[in-house]
Parts: sequence; structure tokens; C-alpha cells
Amino acid sequence: MNTTKQDRVSMIMERSMENLRFIEKHKMNNGPYEVTQLVNTFLGALAHPWEELKAEFGKKSVKDAEKEGWPKVERELPTDVEPKNLGDLIRLMRNAMAHGGITLLPDGDCEIEEIQFANVDPRSGNRTWSTKLTIRDASVFLDKFVEAAKTLKQAKQERRE
Repeated sequence: MNTTKQDRVSMIMERSMENLRFIEKHKMNNGPYEVTQLVNTFLGALAHPWEELKAEFGKKSVKDAEKEGWPKVERELPTDVEPKNLGDLIRLMRNAMAHGGITLLPDGDCEIEEIQFANVDPRSGNRTWSTKLTIRDASVFLDKFVEAAKTLKQAKQERRE
């Protein structure tokens, strides 16, 4: 298969999302595990295309993104940094995923109900940002990212033609 790097990144993103939808549809108590796949999909669908698209996402405010259906992502503590824009928020989420800064939080029945995303300064060891998202909101966040990434990639391609 002779594809460009952009094509391969898009393919990984789309296939990761298809795998997630399949597992969500076929989940049972003893697997497959949809939250595990959600975490894996964040890595495949968000981390890979991020570098190429971060400048574009930086042009949108978090408030505007929320108006477009992105879930509200609130910092956990007042001392946590406030994302400057949507691109900064995605960077924080991506870094938490890529650097092991996630914690799966159970409900009263030991089912995973939320994911905590946290960033730690590697030099000081201090936490710089954290949020908790329900599984549903984490899934919506990922869906909105993929939808926006596809739109941005298509617009870039049309400008080149």
C-alpha cells in the first residue's frame, strides 16, 4: 500500500474509532472491555494526528467548542492550569494519555464510571492540571476530536488542490 503519512494517520484514527464502536456494541460482563478500548482509541485516534493539527485546534476557544457539542471539561482544582484554547485542552488530554496520567475511577458497583486525566511536571513532580470525565463525556470528546480532525484535513486537502 503506497500511502502518505497523512493517509496512514487518518487510517489509524478511523480504524481505531471503528474498533471502539464494535467493542461498545458487543460488550459483555466478561469482555470485550469498552473502557479499555476507549483508552486505546484515545492513543490511536488522538495522539497520532495531534502534531499535524494542533495549530488549527488552537484557533478555537473552549467556550466555542462547548457550543458545538464538545463536553465541558473542568479543571479539578483551582490551582490547575486553565487551558488557553481548544488546542491547549486537547494537548493536556493527549499528554495525560501518552504519559500514563490516567486513572480509571469505579462507581459503587466497581464498574468504571470516570476517567481522571492528569498532567505532572516531569522536573518538579507537581501536578499541573487534572480533570475527571464520565465515560460518556470522554467518548464524546474523542468523537468531536475525530470529527473536527476529518474536517480540518479535508479543508487542508482542498486548499492544496
